[in-house]
Amino acid sequence: MRLFKGLVVVVLLAIVVMAGGLVWMHLDIEKYRAPLPLVADVLALEQATDLPVKVSVIETAHQSMPRDGVIDPGKDPHPGAPYVMTHPSFVLEWGDGRLLLVDVGMTRAGAIEFGEPLQRFFHAGPCEPLATTATALGAAASRVRGMVFTHLHTDHVEGIGELCPRIGHVAKVFQTAAQQDTWTFFTAPGKEMLEKSGCADRVRLPAAPLMPLEGFPGVAVVAAGGHTPGSQLVIAFVRPPGGAARRIIFSGDVTNTIDGIRADAPKPLLYRTVIVPEDDDRLGELRRYLRAFEHDFEFTIVPSHDQKHLATLGFPAWGS
Repeated sequence: MRLFKGLVVVVLLAIVVMAGGLVWMHLDIEKYRAPLPLVADVLALEQATDLPVKVSVIETAHQSMPRDGVIDPGKDPHPGAPYVMTHPSFVLEWGDGRLLLVDVGMTRAGAIEFGEPLQRFFHAGPCEPLATTATALGAAASRVRGMVFTHLHTDHVEGIGELCPRIGHVAKVFQTAAQQDTWTFFTAPGKEMLEKSGCADRVRLPAAPLMPLEGFPGVAVVAAGGHTPGSQLVIAFVRPPGGAARRIIFSGDVTNTIDGIRADAPKPLLYRTVIVPEDDDRLGELRRYLRAFEHDFEFTIVPSHDQKHLATLGFPAWGS
């Protein structure tokens, strides 16, 4: 009986510690709610004379999953529809050949490891590795002059270790203060990968609602928070030769589907409260902010992990 009581006490203490940790993580991320930029200031970026001329995509892995694992089933406008989680890197290219990468995806081994818990606990299919960013870019990796990360979870960062030797020089990595200075249990590994990569000149962006990237006109960062303290929106205006500028916002993991933005639907409760503690209020603000940009100002919103939506956007695969 004494042993049983002791076990009960241990279990109760463990529950209290876990609950306290979750409360702390939620309170901590709620500190990072920077002001969002005015629409007029965002649209002013389009006036730059040297906009990127092309946006391409490199899908480094994909994995089929039930939708109720990525969007709240009670608010999902398309429950039961198929969902494939993709892990892309986006390549912005300027007329002189310089490249800016938005996220870098994973390696083959990293993709398999990342997908195993989803397969085991969330009824996902196996994660299928595709081309790594380093392999896809090939010799063009030497033209990478900058990188920007929507956030530092490993599925967005891990490919940098393989990429840096191909780049062959130091490239600017643009980060808000929150992305540089903070860490969570889930961002610490990605932060370490970046810091030890050997090719990252980490540029600290000055605090402002809209932070243009020096040397990459037409591209700016917004301190988003919500998903992680250092989550960033990446805004880009891409003007192909002889064409009109396309307005793009890479929204990272604000939502896992475009439907999350269009229907103002959060991620599943278990995910956003326990698995990856998020700031519900901030993410709601961001969903509605992004929805307005899509609906009222003809922006293309690009969540990181919605393969079906990505396929509708017309972004060519890198090299095509």
